[in-house]
Amino acid sequence: MKIWLRINGLEFSSWYIVHKELAGAFREYGVEVHNDMSSYPLGVNEYIEMWWCDPEYWDWSDKKVRLRVGIALSEHRSLFATNPKTVIRNINQCDVLFCPSYSAMQAYLESPIEVPIYLMPLGVNPCEFHYCERNFDEMPFKFLHLGVTQFRKGSWLACEAFIKAFGKDDDAQLTIATHRPSPMYEQLQKEYGHRISFVCNKVISSLEYYKQHHVLVAPHLSEGFGLCIPEAMATGMPCIVSRCSAPREYFDKKYGWWIEMSELYSPVNQCFPGVRGLWRLPDVNSIAERIRYVFENRQECKEKGEQASEYVLANMTWKNSVLQAISTMEKLL
Repeated sequence: MKIWLRINGLEFSSWYIVHKELAGAFREYGVEVHNDMSSYPLGVNEYIEMWWCDPEYWDWSDKKVRLRVGIALSEHRSLFATNPKTVIRNINQCDVLFCPSYSAMQAYLESPIEVPIYLMPLGVNPCEFHYCERNFDEMPFKFLHLGVTQFRKGSWLACEAFIKAFGKDDDAQLTIATHRPSPMYEQLQKEYGHRISFVCNKVISSLEYYKQHHVLVAPHLSEGFGLCIPEAMATGMPCIVSRCSAPREYFDKKYGWWIEMSELYSPVNQCFPGVRGLWRLPDVNSIAERIRYVFENRQECKEKGEQASEYVLANMTWKNSVLQAISTMEKLL
């Protein structure tokens, strides 16, 4: 099998990370991968053309290939963003579409898309994200919120809950960490910088953030997959996760704690302009209760982190992910 793996742009982002890991995992299974964005592969008609990025930017070649495969996610149930006709047209040129979660699949299942859709969860690289020993009794006890600091990630809720849960005399710390600043990052830093640590570093590996903290806090409103959660789990971090969207498919109370959802709703267009619909908000009191409980129950944290690492490293690697895709594509071929 030969795959021509394509992406729109190679600037550092979660799209780029997934593209790199997919290429590596396919090669581990003996698949020949061409991921040079500047050229066609030699003997292009022997390749599967595979696109991974926002479907709005897929630009299928006019070459004859063995199969056209798309990999896409969605954090909301509507595709009607900037160019819905372009998205639908590009996906309908596929022979098959893969989605990383059933949650992410809904937007495509409910759109005028006529191609078969299969599940292909994303994964972690066990060479990078491996179990790391932590002292859960050390102080300060450190919570981490990692990723783009934004509305969809519930970043402001992590800050509000931390202030609610801990007084100035409690030896607890929350870090808001990101690889690039955002308007919400700057706003929260200005408001909470006296109590909460804010770190923005394009160079540092996510593993370094995980190793330096005890528990991941992920109060998202919606996730198409949520890479940071299984990455943290792989390193032995228990997680505090919103009981909604994609993490419902791989996270469990054995690996941390659920954040319960409130009866408050907010428009999706606060994050995706022009997209209708509502997201349910995680309950800030539930987040505060969970992080306070974790602070007071360290041994339970350690045990849940160990179970989380064992589960992810056995079931959620990139090799597991591409094996499913290879099996599906071989049947189609």
